[in-house]
Amino acid sequence: MKPFHILIPCGGTGGHLFPGIAVAEKLIEKGHHPLLILSDKSVDREVIKNKKNIAWDSLPVAGWPGLFSNKIISFSIKLFDGYKKCRSIFSSFKPDLILAFGGFISALPLFMGANRKLPLLIHEANAVPGLVTRLFSKRADFLLLGMEECEVPLTPKKKIFTGIPIRKELCRLSRNEACQRTGLELSRKTLFIFGGSQGASGINRLMLQLLPLWREQKETIQFIHLTGPNDYEDCLKAYSSYGYRVVVEPFSHRMNLYYSLADLVISRAGAMTLTEICAFGLPSILIPYPYAAHDHQTKNARVLAKEKAAFVFEESKTTPQSLKESIDLILHNSQLAKEMGAAAHALFKADATDKIVEIIERCLLKKEN
Repeated sequence: MKPFHILIPCGGTGGHLFPGIAVAEKLIEKGHHPLLILSDKSVDREVIKNKKNIAWDSLPVAGWPGLFSNKIISFSIKLFDGYKKCRSIFSSFKPDLILAFGGFISALPLFMGANRKLPLLIHEANAVPGLVTRLFSKRADFLLLGMEECEVPLTPKKKIFTGIPIRKELCRLSRNEACQRTGLELSRKTLFIFGGSQGASGINRLMLQLLPLWREQKETIQFIHLTGPNDYEDCLKAYSSYGYRVVVEPFSHRMNLYYSLADLVISRAGAMTLTEICAFGLPSILIPYPYAAHDHQTKNARVLAKEKAAFVFEESKTTPQSLKESIDLILHNSQLAKEMGAAAHALFKADATDKIVEIIERCLLKKEN
C-alpha cells in the first residue's frame, strides 16, 4: 500500500492526545505520514516533547465559551487565526484523510476536510458524545466509539466500536522492577492518585484531608500522587510533614511504572484514564470531574461501576472518612481487589490501535478506487 498523509487533530487534553499518538506511531510503522494537530496548551507540549519521530503542528483555537460569554470576542479572534493557520496546514501537508479525536481542536480540520470531500473519521472516547462529535458525525465516513454505551443518532453501519488506543510505552513491568526504579517498597500497599494530565484539585484536597487518618498505617502504605502543577508544593509538604513514603510529581512520563506498582487507583474518570486502568487490570475509586461537559465523566465511571470494576464517588458528597473506608476495604480484601481488577481488564480492547489503522487504510483504498 502506498504511503498516505493522515491529519490527526487530537490536542487539548491528554485524553485526546494520547490516543492520537498511539495511532500515529502505528501509521508510521506502516509507512504512512501522520501529522498531529495540537492546541497551544502547555500540556500538549509536555506530552509530545519526547516523541521526536512524530510530526505535529498547533492551532491557536479555544473551546466554545457560550454565546453570551465575555470571552466571545477573544474566541472569535482565535477562531479566525486558527482558520488561517489550518488553511495553511492543509495547503502544505495535503492530507488524504482526517482522523479527529474530538475536542475543540478538531472542529476546523473537520470543517475543511468536509469541504474538500476528504474521508473523515471521528473517534469519540466518552460515553456521552462531545460537541464536535454531535456537529460532524453525520458528515463522517465512520464514527469510532471508545465505549459501546455512547449513543449517537447514526445508522449502525456508520458506528464502529473500536475501544481507545493506548500508548505503546504503557507496558507492564514487574512489581520488583517498578519498586527499584521509583524507590518505593515492595511490601507496602500502594495508592496511585492522579487527576488526568492537568491534575485535579478536588482529589488533591480530599487526599490531604485523608493523610492524618492513616498515621497508624504509615509503615504499611505508600503513595504515588500526580498533583498537576498548581497543587504540587502543597501536596509535597503535606506528605513530608506526616512522614509518608511517597512519590509526588506534577506530571509524569512514567505512568507504566506507577500502574505496575499500584494496588489501587484513585482518579477522575476521563475515558483515557479508564482505558489505562482497564489495560493494567486495576481496581479503582473514581471521583468524576463535576463540571465535565454533559457530566460525561460520571457516565464513563458508571460503565466500570456497572461491571463492578470500580467504586464511584460524587466529589461534593465525599467525606475523607467515607473515602478512607472504601480504600481500606479494597486494600485489605485481596479477593475483592482481584475481582475488581479482573472486571476492569475484561473491558479493555487491546486491538484498538490496530483496528483504527485498519479502518483508516480501508477508507483510503476506497478513496483511491
